[in-house]
Order: sequence, then structure tokens, then C-alpha cells
Amino acid sequence: MRLIKIAEKLFHSLEKVRVIYTDVDGTFVHDGCLFCNRSGYTMQNARAIFKLLEAGVDVVMTSGREKEKLKDTARLLGFQNYIANLGIEIVYNQGEKVITHFGVDVPDHPSLKDWIRKTGVVEALFKTFPNRVDFYQPWADLLRTHFLLVGELPDQQAQEFITHNFPELRIINNGKVAPYHKFKQPSAYHIVPKNVGKRAAVNIDKSERKLKTENLIGIGDSLEDVSVAPEVALFFLLDQQVTASDPNVIPVDNSEGSGFSRIVDFLEEKKLL
Repeated sequence: MRLIKIAEKLFHSLEKVRVIYTDVDGTFVHDGCLFCNRSGYTMQNARAIFKLLEAGVDVVMTSGREKEKLKDTARLLGFQNYIANLGIEIVYNQGEKVITHFGVDVPDHPSLKDWIRKTGVVEALFKTFPNRVDFYQPWADLLRTHFLLVGELPDQQAQEFITHNFPELRIINNGKVAPYHKFKQPSAYHIVPKNVGKRAAVNIDKSERKLKTENLIGIGDSLEDVSVAPEVALFFLLDQQVTASDPNVIPVDNSEGSGFSRIVDFLEEKKLL
């Protein structure tokens, strides 16, 4: 387990932490379990969340899940605000207020998915990358706003294909998921309008609540998660295979699944909570 190291100059851009934007799966839960890591059962991340709540930190989940599913998690953990559907929904007070960011001019959630369907992007992906991607069931059918896929796509090639042929869209690799059918090391992919994403949602939230960058932290394990880095003072990256060029991105060893708790311990030690 490596220590968390931060260049001294980065501390000058950070004040007391008020909000932490955090991914969920692979970040503070392991295979959907808060009390699990790669070795078995543990209370580490649960204790970390308790510390944050006790310190008055607003823990904002940023996830590909829909807001209804995140609400159940938020109620269990005591969270109030969260970003759902890869940034399509910014939710306050467990649903009392919802800002919807479709990224295109459509009237509602089903219309967005229909708009994406009509572009032909899904069929084109399947044809261009045969046997490399599939619908991520049952969640693909349940998702109202956009398409959720699973597979082992070559990320750069897939993104270039989308950019060249469907410039109004983007494909988001939202991180590794459990083995799925023939895919041994798959990732989950979301197809959304090009202006939709976690960074756009965080930017909207900052504007809505007049948040200051120096009071914000980001935590995650995917390229989409790390896109938030320019919007926060520090971003802690839990997957060493993901590369990021932003100077405020701090790599954290998460080999045992305890990276989230170590980040919180570090912030507490530095009296930033």
C-alpha cells in the first residue's frame, strides 16, 4: 500500500472540503457492496463515509445509474445530492429538485433515447466492432435516457469512430465491470449527446450552488470520472491504468479496495475536513 503524496503547491489551491464528487462502483463500493473489498468484508469505506457526514461534507455520487436507483443508495447512506445518468440528472435533497441536462432539444427522457436510436449509432458500433460489444442487460432495457453497452472495445478507436461518424454523440467508458458472458475484463459504455457528461453536470452544480473550486474534491476510477478534474481543487484517481494529464490529479493505490477510506483519512490528517 503506497502513501498518498501531494505536491506542496497543490495545497495552496485547496481549502476546507465542502463537497466531494465521487463515483460509486469501484470507488467506495466493491461489486455493489459497501462492506466489501478484494479480500473480504471490511468497515473501512463505511467508516470513511461516516467521517465525511459527521464533518458536514456533502458527498455527491456521480454515476451512470438513474436517479431512482441512486435515491435508494442516498437514503441508506445519508447523502442528499447526487448526479445520475452520467450527468443527465442533477438531483438535490433526494429528489426535491432535479435539473435535467439532455444536451439536445428533446422534451423528455424517452425522447432522448429515441433520438439517439435514430442516429443508427448502436447498429454501426456492433457492425464495426463485431463480437466486441453487446447490450448490458438487464440495465440496458431499464435505462430510459440512453444506451448502455458492455464489452472490450479499443477505446481510442471507438471514440474516433463515434467522433467521425456521429459528431453529435460521444461514447463514455465508465470503468471496468464484472465479467459478462464471453467478456472476461469488460467495461461499461454509455452513448450520450456530446455535451453530456460528469464534468458538465459538476459545472452546472457549481453554478447552481455557487460553489468554489477550492472547496471541491473529486474521486473516481475511470476516464469519465477524471474529466471532472478541471472543476475541482484535487482529483484522486483510483485506477493506475487510467492516464490523466491534469496537474491536480493524484493517483491512489486501490489494489485492496480501500483507496477511498485512505483518501478520507488523508484529508482528516491534513485538517481539510
